[in-house]
Amino acid sequence: MDGSSEYQVALLIAIGSIGMLVLATAIVVFMVFYQKKMVQEQVKRQQLELDYQAKMMQATLESQEMERRKLASDLHDSIGGMLSAIRMGISTLGKSLSNPSSVDQTKKMLDDTISSVRQISRDLMPSTLEKFGLTQAVKELCERIRDTSGIQLNFNEESSPAMMPKTEELMIFRIVQELINNAIKHAQASQINVSVHLSDMFYLSVEDDGVGFDIDAQRNDRSHGKGLGLYSIEKRANQLGAILKFDRRERGSKITLIFPVRHEAKA
Repeated sequence: MDGSSEYQVALLIAIGSIGMLVLATAIVVFMVFYQKKMVQEQVKRQQLELDYQAKMMQATLESQEMERRKLASDLHDSIGGMLSAIRMGISTLGKSLSNPSSVDQTKKMLDDTISSVRQISRDLMPSTLEKFGLTQAVKELCERIRDTSGIQLNFNEESSPAMMPKTEELMIFRIVQELINNAIKHAQASQINVSVHLSDMFYLSVEDDGVGFDIDAQRNDRSHGKGLGLYSIEKRANQLGAILKFDRRERGSKITLIFPVRHEAKA
């Protein structure tokens, strides 16, 4: 083979090697691009799923509040009104009896029932929350539970209230209700301290002297509504974009809710 042929062979080998290298590089680049695209699509799908779940949870919570509002209105206006009318009728009837005091016990039972209906109505949809804001509603809730249960329930407001959207105030109020309910029913607390601090950040803490809790066990426990209550708290905290801290202590527990305040625009 003469020099010219050897040169052509070497040139073909070089061109072939370069072509193979370019092809291999192209395949590697394509695989990297494809994998990156797949990861991006997966992240996009996961984000869409999270957005869908968040919207479904928001719709569920809004539906629950609408039902509570309707039930509270029915209890207060319809049933409460009928019970009050019945009490007036019994009072009028009692005056015509030879022994008017014979209906006193019935009137007392009706008074207690009317009071219970009004309390249930306030728990379902607190009018104080809509009229005076979150801190006043939480304070009233603590006072009412303290007066009816005998549990030492203290409320501490560490700063002036900030204007927040009513939807957020309502979710926070539901969280407080559930945390106090857990402390009384499940932690068997005799003393509960509720603290609220409002500035650029919102801080809520509910501290009790009960028997404490195992957060993982409670998440999985559906008996007596334990797990469902915690699920409700965590989902509302998630809707708020809040941090929820569980601090288990030797005696009792402390739960803290923290999130940035989004001030409500003034009209």
